[in-house]
Amino acid sequence: MSDTALFELADRVGFSCVWHDVFGTEHHATPDTLRVLLAALGFDADSESTCHDGITQLEVEAQTTPAFITAQSNADITLTGVPAPIRIDYDDGSMSAGFAEDAGYGRIRIAGIARPGYHRLYVNDRIVELAIAPARAFTIANALQKRDRSGKAWGLAVQVYGLRRDNDGGIGDFAALADFARAAGHHGADAVAISPVHALYASDPGHYSPYSPSSRIALNPVYAPVNYPIELPTPGDLIDWRTATPARYRALREAFARDHDDPIFQAFQNAAPEVIRRHALFEVMSAHQLKTGAERDWRHWPEALRFPSNAEVVRFADQNQDEIAFHLYAQWRALSGLRNAQAAAIESGMAIGLIADLAVGVDPAGSDAWSRPNEVLRGVSVGAPPDEFNRRGQNWGLTSFSPRGLRRSGFSALRDMLGAALEPTGGVRIDHAMGLARLWLIPDGADANEGCYLRFPYDDMRRLAMLESARHQGIILAEDLGTVPGGFRESLAHNGISGMSVLWFERNGDRFTSPAHWRRETVAMTTTHDLPTAAGWWRGTDIAWRNRLGLAGEDSEKRAHDRKCLWSACKDAGVASGDMPALEDGDAIADTVIAHVAMAQSDLVILPLEDALALDQQPNIPGTIDEHPNWRRRLSSDSVTSLDEPRVAARLAMLDRARKKPL
Repeated sequence: MSDTALFELADRVGFSCVWHDVFGTEHHATPDTLRVLLAALGFDADSESTCHDGITQLEVEAQTTPAFITAQSNADITLTGVPAPIRIDYDDGSMSAGFAEDAGYGRIRIAGIARPGYHRLYVNDRIVELAIAPARAFTIANALQKRDRSGKAWGLAVQVYGLRRDNDGGIGDFAALADFARAAGHHGADAVAISPVHALYASDPGHYSPYSPSSRIALNPVYAPVNYPIELPTPGDLIDWRTATPARYRALREAFARDHDDPIFQAFQNAAPEVIRRHALFEVMSAHQLKTGAERDWRHWPEALRFPSNAEVVRFADQNQDEIAFHLYAQWRALSGLRNAQAAAIESGMAIGLIADLAVGVDPAGSDAWSRPNEVLRGVSVGAPPDEFNRRGQNWGLTSFSPRGLRRSGFSALRDMLGAALEPTGGVRIDHAMGLARLWLIPDGADANEGCYLRFPYDDMRRLAMLESARHQGIILAEDLGTVPGGFRESLAHNGISGMSVLWFERNGDRFTSPAHWRRETVAMTTTHDLPTAAGWWRGTDIAWRNRLGLAGEDSEKRAHDRKCLWSACKDAGVASGDMPALEDGDAIADTVIAHVAMAQSDLVILPLEDALALDQQPNIPGTIDEHPNWRRRLSSDSVTSLDEPRVAARLAMLDRARKKPL
């Protein structure tokens, strides 16, 4: 059969049948790939006639006014209908009346609404929910203005699990985070960016990657502050998640036995959002399935348990109310701990406080995918096409939102996720923020380079991010590293969303770009959790790991050349002089690199704690699971006192002086 209808359907759905990689090479998606990907969005594309049916369905949908519309403040709104009186009920309880004018071609025009928020429009016997975004998101400058300050801000980035405090049971938690935030604030920091604290699996402590969560809305109760007996053995420098996680849950159960009648918890339990209730139910069901010898993955459960609305699921919930209550209690303790850490950060003088981290997707075997079957993609994985760092592309083994599912649900999953991240913090970093505009989807079982880009409703998702940012007065940071759509960074900057400038990527050929010329509307960083630390890069620790594991990457000869280029750039910037430090002198190169990045014109400089401490090991090496101790390293000293060590305190003072200089 002809594939003309197939390619037309794929294009209308949002797939980029033709795309260019980072090297400029043109690629064409294969018909087989498109059929699988279209099926993931609910389209039968097995024949020419079914493809035409799908095209007809999309045409009908395009002529129907959705029940949920996003718009920019003061921008006219057009929708299908005939001229008629209208009424708008605003989210503050007030209302206004007006008239919808004829816009031609069966459409009407409503004058722009100045007031950002979630409002309700009544027109032609229809009710339309409106999400009106502000002109810009809540920015770093806005956060500083609340503290009657101007200029730049700086902060630290930490892996929560790596923090230490007395009686912590082997994993850093939100109590340790609160202590750390106070200490950082007293040194002048305005922010603490944290690793993702999304919910994982209570019944599977071996699944501990923070970027492969069960839910991006629920929290990981492992981080709930719980004290342990003094006699508990103190683990070493690597976390044993399989031992420490069950120990934390045992402590939480003991606390639940004491606190289950607490009036504050009872209020939380009674008012818990449905998505949190479903997550608690999912945890109980997962544990039950494992006890019966089945899998944790809900996709292999009995058919009657695979959808949350099924009668068998409702019966199971009725029979397990006490266990569900425990998991709600665990969420309450975690949320309370995170809120307390944010309060500690603000009380210490920070303008922003905690910056949460949103993973790009979720484990397809997890809570979000089970509880929102119509809003999450199935049968595909999220990843990245081949680029200069990963010539075979990347498959992250995650799933994410379905664009069609989001539109049909009024973007409820996105709104829930953004609200959950911003409510207890001062901002959020969106991992792989290009996912707001497009995602690289790979059919299950296929290689990463056999994928295809799917366009997402960027304008709607951007407006909702801006609106939630304004409602919660939290900043939005976008991880915009890698293959970026044209105009994407400019759009983010225009809308008050900060991108990222990372030292290792700010280059023009061999030359490192002066931080004074980095983009203003970004967060400047020495490195990230997926990249070498300053000391590790200088020593070649990352190269040694890659050689040991047989992973492709930069070789020692290239690194030797790059060291000279970096040192030359630092000398040109006036933060270095003389001969290069020895490879083993991590302190010297950390001092130099931090001084270099501190010169950035960026609104915010974030220093990973590993570089503040001049450590040579990075938290994660992409492409590995157990071969490298990813997400397991702990600080060697207490979280608070580590910042008071003379070399560390001097580095923080350097950042503090830099932020006070005029831009």
